[in-house]
Amino acid sequence: MELPVTVGVDASAASLAAVDWAAAEALLRDRPLRVLHALPLMPCLLPSWAVEPLPSGSDLIHEARHVLAKRHPQVRVHAEEVHDVATAALVAAAEDAELLVLGARGDGGFPELRVGSTALHVAAWAGCPTVVLPAEQPGPGPREHVVVGVDARRPAEAALAFAFDAARRYGLPLRAVHAFGARSAGGTAGYRDEEAALLARVLEPWATARPDVEVLQDAEPAGAGMLLVDASVKVRLLVLGRRPLSSVGRLGPVAHAVLHHAECPVTVVPEA
Repeated sequence: MELPVTVGVDASAASLAAVDWAAAEALLRDRPLRVLHALPLMPCLLPSWAVEPLPSGSDLIHEARHVLAKRHPQVRVHAEEVHDVATAALVAAAEDAELLVLGARGDGGFPELRVGSTALHVAAWAGCPTVVLPAEQPGPGPREHVVVGVDARRPAEAALAFAFDAARRYGLPLRAVHAFGARSAGGTAGYRDEEAALLARVLEPWATARPDVEVLQDAEPAGAGMLLVDASVKVRLLVLGRRPLSSVGRLGPVAHAVLHHAECPVTVVPEA
């Protein structure tokens, strides 16, 4: 079965940017593109501060189709509307998608909000890799790497597989970033060497299996969130693994920090 790249749309400019990004990705993967818009179950309960009438679902779908026809005419597109809460509709759509794409924030909330509740919920619960595009779109400069966050003691295999495939698809080097805590006694030089060797052992079988991907290794004594946010500058894609959900049902602090502050699209990849 040929699974699509699925993108969620609403009335925000960010969602049209997500449509554009998803279409380019669908073309690279030779997959169809599914454009999905969730209509409110009870429009009468929309917040009172939404003083301007929201565009109808058909208007949004028409606008998305117009953008796609102009910019990505080769992509096979299927657009649909569903009557459901956006989070539920997107998580359900992820069960039949190769990749799910959405903007970091939609048409709700306040202007300074960097990541909305819908993006956070979907990234935490979706059953397929989920790409969240930053609220402020990256500039037109060159994107030099794909970055993957690696816990060298508990490597996320699905995230590594996704990152290697993305680097090969884009024709870019893959930078593997491993953060570790500094020891209180002694210097960090020897400890850094140990951590770098640990990271190299994790990456060795992947690099051997994919010799066409250039691999750069970066082991640093720093907080993982800060290190990955710093690494996101001039990056095509940043990839994170997501552990199986606990009863809490939300993303961990590293993924939360990266989604709020990264300067590039972030893919959250669920582990089995």
